[in-house]
Order: sequence, then structure tokens, then C-alpha cells
Amino acid sequence: MNDLLEKPIRDISSVDSMLWAVNSRLQVRPGVQFTLLDMPYLCDLVNVDKRVVNVKKGTQLCLTTTNFVDCLHALVHRRYDQNILYLMPTIKSVQKMAAISFDPLIVGNPHIFKKSVSKNSTEIKTINGRTISFTGAQPQKVDGDVKDSANLRSDPCDRIDRDEIDLMDPDMVEMSKQRLQRSLFRKENNWGSPTTPNYGIDLLYENSDRRKWQIKCLDCGKYTCLGESFPDSITKIGGFWARTCVHCKSEIFVHDGQWIAEDPESREAGFWVSGLLSPYCDLEDAMYRYEHNDKTAEFMRSILGIATTDADVQLTRSVITECCNNDGMKLGYSGESCMGVDINKTLDATVGIRTGADQYQVLSTARFDNYDQLHDYSIKMGVKTTVMDAGPYDHGAREYQKDNSNVHLCYYSESQPGKPVWDWKNQSVKVNRNEWCDKVYSTFTEQKIVIPRTCPTMDTYINQLTCTEKSEVVNTAGISKPRWCKRGRDDAFHSTLYMLLALSRSPITKLNGKKRKRPKFTVNNFV
Repeated sequence: MNDLLEKPIRDISSVDSMLWAVNSRLQVRPGVQFTLLDMPYLCDLVNVDKRVVNVKKGTQLCLTTTNFVDCLHALVHRRYDQNILYLMPTIKSVQKMAAISFDPLIVGNPHIFKKSVSKNSTEIKTINGRTISFTGAQPQKVDGDVKDSANLRSDPCDRIDRDEIDLMDPDMVEMSKQRLQRSLFRKENNWGSPTTPNYGIDLLYENSDRRKWQIKCLDCGKYTCLGESFPDSITKIGGFWARTCVHCKSEIFVHDGQWIAEDPESREAGFWVSGLLSPYCDLEDAMYRYEHNDKTAEFMRSILGIATTDADVQLTRSVITECCNNDGMKLGYSGESCMGVDINKTLDATVGIRTGADQYQVLSTARFDNYDQLHDYSIKMGVKTTVMDAGPYDHGAREYQKDNSNVHLCYYSESQPGKPVWDWKNQSVKVNRNEWCDKVYSTFTEQKIVIPRTCPTMDTYINQLTCTEKSEVVNTAGISKPRWCKRGRDDAFHSTLYMLLALSRSPITKLNGKKRKRPKFTVNNFV
């Protein structure tokens, strides 16, 4: 190499991990050298000026390898003061990933790492005095229903890489952020193939600056995003499938593209990396599958990187809006109502009345930042019975319960079928989670509930009702069971569930505002 060029390239390599890997002739595995050939979209994924990066992707795009290379570069050149946490859904998955994809990078490049590696275990890699820790994000139960994880309470770090974030417990994702409290960098990289809309990496991407790889057509000068315009962006030219401009149908090439953000002012970066960008993508196979009606959720996720679902049991916006009446939300209520409250970082409340044996009406829904606001709201809405979320954010809920009569904390059970079990002494109620999620679903699909007409607040309420779906989940014993799963912010779904639970103990209110006589007390009422 020319001496005049060697030092500048070495200096740039110390800050640019991709150039460093190419210049160092880094071996990804025996006989396979790292390259950016035909994959220019990789560079900007690691050279980002924003602290949080969200990447939704198809499969087999070399993104994991690129991320590992960037981690190694950070260790070798001490880009951070503290450590890197590499997080995957389970300990087994992260250990397997470390052994198959990360260890060959160290072992196969002795010219880089022979003298600098001081520890190379399954979970810990220490290079040049800096460490990357491979950790599983599965939660543990502490004291019954509280979720925690010893794996996420140890060493501080400057950077967290969350691989396949959709498969992680949301509370564990939140807990991992505490590892960054003492960091000056606070870098977060979230990666994964999307699952369902408005959940996990899809939601993070939608809330980011939403960058898409836009390929410029050299004939007409216009741009095409392959994933967004599929299948029109893949057509036959000379008997072979090719990437083509959706405007003039000329062949286009991935290396003529660039990342263009739809919302550049957003504080987080987001990249949509469709599998159609990969030089290894078999376009003929992709189109064959598409044309033969293989438009399954897995095809959309793994090939196009598009979030979708196969769920048959999920509330839709059209179903919910069929339950709207012409009335706006109530600003106050002079009768007796019931309230359900879902507790997260905010307090989401839904207030309603029972208008028949199995008929209900939502009067109002609201979100609050503190319990004082919730207290004032409950008085204004004439709330007599409240059922609240018992966790995981139950800080303050018990204090609220002490200061307000007839407030019950709700505990979900996965194994207890049948009627809710009310504990009047401890002011709690325990219900089967699946059964009462079914109750919310059937109440809307069978139009047993009336809700106010749409407005910005009600739009949020309606959207959150659609973010819980019933899917088949396989447990650790290999047994498949139906379970309602969170697919986005679903506070309204659960606040409505708690409201229905409270209303099950409430007398019927006629639409003219008069209450029906409360049923005579029997022991069976409290079963």
C-alpha cells in the first residue's frame, strides 16, 4: 500500500467499522472474507448519528454479521468507556448465536485478536479491556406475579443490542435500559424481523424517522422502494426476474440506492431492510411463492420485512366502530358507574355502565399521569366500583386503594378457569386471563356494547383495542395453547376488561338513568 495513503486509511478505520473490516481482510468464517459488495445498504446501519437505531428486516441480509463486526470494532478501538450488552430472547438462543456467528470472527482472525483477547467464554468476550456480554432476556417470577431478571441487573454498559426484539418480554426490554443510566453514550440498537403490525420492531420503526432504501432509476431518474412497491417492483426482463422501476419498468440496481428518511426530525433512526435488497435473494423463487398464493404472514415477514398476522381472533377497527353511537364522550355522570384502570407508565381508565344482563355502554375513556387526576375523574364520573391492574407497575395502586372505597386489584391467572374469585378482605379479584380476553372480544363482535362516536381520544381507544390477538403459543413442554398476546400498546383492551369485570358486580342501569333494583344477596354472588 502507498505510504501516503496508509495512515489516512488507518485513521478512518479506527472510527469506521465497515472500512476497518474490509481493510483488515476480516474472515467471517473460514475462507469467507467480509465484503460490502452489492450490499451498500449495510454501511449506514452502523454509522448513524442518532442514539437509538431501529431496524426491521427480512432474513439472510447479513445484518447480524454486520452488527457483530461493529461490536468487535468498538472493543478493539475502545469506542466506549463501558461494556456492550448483546440481548436475545433466551439464554440458549444467545449462546447458540455467539458460538455459531461470533466466535468464528475471533478464532478466524488471529492477526487481529490473538494478543488482545483476555476472555472468550460462551457469555463473555473481553477484548482490549472492553467486554461484550451475551445475555438472555427471559423474565423470572419474583414473589408471585412480579417479573424480574438477574441477568439484567449486573454490569453497566454504554450500548445495548437487542436482536429479535419482538420475541422479548416488553418489561425485560424496559429493564435493560437501566443498564445505561451511568453511560455518556446510551446507544440502543433494536433489530428483528417484524411479527404483527404496531408491535415490537414495527412500532419502533413507525415512531422513528422511517428510512427506506430508495433506488434511483438511471433511465427516468425516479425512485423505487422495492419492498413498498412489491410485486410491481419485480418483473421479467428477457425471461428472468429482475428489480425494476415502478415508473418506467427499466431494470434498477441496489447499488444505485440511498437511505431517505420520511421524518428526518424524529429523534430515533429507523431502517426498513427488505429481503429483496439482498444479492442472495432468489427473485424467481419469491415470485413463484407469491404467484401461487403463498401470501402467508411468514412470507411477508421473512421476505419483505412487513409486519402482518395470521390471527383469526382479533378485534378490527370496523368491528369496533359498528358499536359507536351518535353521542360524544361524557364529561360527567350523575348516576353510578364502574371504572377499569390499566396501569403502565400512565393510568388508562375506561368508565361505563351495565344496561342489560349482558349489555354495556362506555361513557368515557381517559389517560392520566398520576393518581390525583384519576381520583378527580372518578368522582366526576360517578364511579362506585373500580377494578385496577395489579402489576407490574402497581406502585401507588395500593395507596390509591386505601384512599378510595370499593377498589379491587386484578390478578390474571393462566390456569384458573371459571368465575372470577373476589377477595373482599384483601380487595382483590383473580380471573382467567384468556377467558376474560375472550369476553372483551365477544362483547364487541356480538355488539353487546355501545361506545361514544369517534374523536381523537376515541381513535386512540379503538386502535389499542386492536393490539391484542389470540394465537397458538407453544410452551417449554412443547404443548400448543391459545393465548391472547400483546401486539402493541393495548392499554384500552385491558382497561375495558377491568371495566367489564367491575360491571359484573354492578346493578343494571336503564338508559333513562334509573337503576334497576340490586339483586338479592346470595352466597353464589360471591363465588
